[in-house]
Amino acid sequence: MADRPDLTAVYSVNVPVPWEVRRLAASLEPAVTGFASVRDRYTLVVKRLDGRDLDDLHRIRERLRPALAGVAPFGVRVTGIDAFERPPLGEGPVVYLAVEAVDDDAGGVRGRDPLRAVHDRLVREFGGVDGLEGADYVPHVTLARGWAGHGDPGDAVARLRERGVEGVRWTVDELGVWTREYEEIAARVPLRG
Repeated sequence: MADRPDLTAVYSVNVPVPWEVRRLAASLEPAVTGFASVRDRYTLVVKRLDGRDLDDLHRIRERLRPALAGVAPFGVRVTGIDAFERPPLGEGPVVYLAVEAVDDDAGGVRGRDPLRAVHDRLVREFGGVDGLEGADYVPHVTLARGWAGHGDPGDAVARLRERGVEGVRWTVDELGVWTREYEEIAARVPLRG
């Protein structure tokens, strides 16, 4: 499949997560030990960059600035734990912290979820990844993926979904360009409204 995007690309556009979300995610590590891969760095991906012509950090940042023009900071919150039982790519299940916007205005578009509005802008600018973006986009912070434990992974997922979690809220006032190589944000673009 030559047209399939390279999702091992070096960059993505992410919402930096605050210390409180990282603390919450880390506190859940004992509950996800049965999964094959447990994250120790947490991020909220807004847009994956497929790697075909997006391999230069400076060019990506310069394309982001006009794409984000007029987008004001907005609030988001963690709403619970959920999972993709059969993710479109990679091993499942994928357990994550569900995230939703708490404001109803992004970039002057009333009544729209601002996180999804930003995602849609970036899909228009950079193109979408089928099955993961556009209408299929689900804002989340991945905790773990794949099953390596004993028993039924569905039971583990059900127990995690039932857990109450602290509804951490924060303001998204910038987006970061995440580098897969170093597993960190390499450039930041502020939201100015």
